[in-house]
Amino acid sequence: MGNFEEFFKTVKLDRENSEWSKRKTLESRYQELLAEIKEIGQAIKNKDMENLKEELGDALWDLMALTVIAEEKGEFTIKEIMQETLNKFNKRKPWLKEGKKITAEEEDKIWNKVKEQEKKQKK
Repeated sequence: MGNFEEFFKTVKLDRENSEWSKRKTLESRYQELLAEIKEIGQAIKNKDMENLKEELGDALWDLMALTVIAEEKGEFTIKEIMQETLNKFNKRKPWLKEGKKITAEEEDKIWNKVKEQEKKQKK
């Protein structure tokens, strides 16, 4: 995962040292991400895997840039995002780490049951 750390550090450096990046807000970076997602869709539609790889990288950059901005504002960190997401998917997909094979129907049932429990806990 060393590449991920280097990638994230580079996004942070960009935010610190690029005047263009410094001017970006959560809202404007979100718009950048939406544009990249549209380009991802076009690459998929065109079955252009080389372009898809490039556009996924661009979207990942914008997603990480959103995280950097949120960190600057003291909202949350990338570590918190990753841990909360891991916790959520570990709860919703417990069979993955248990090495079990289940059907798509069983998977849907477990996913929906856990998601419903999570909603009740948030109320």
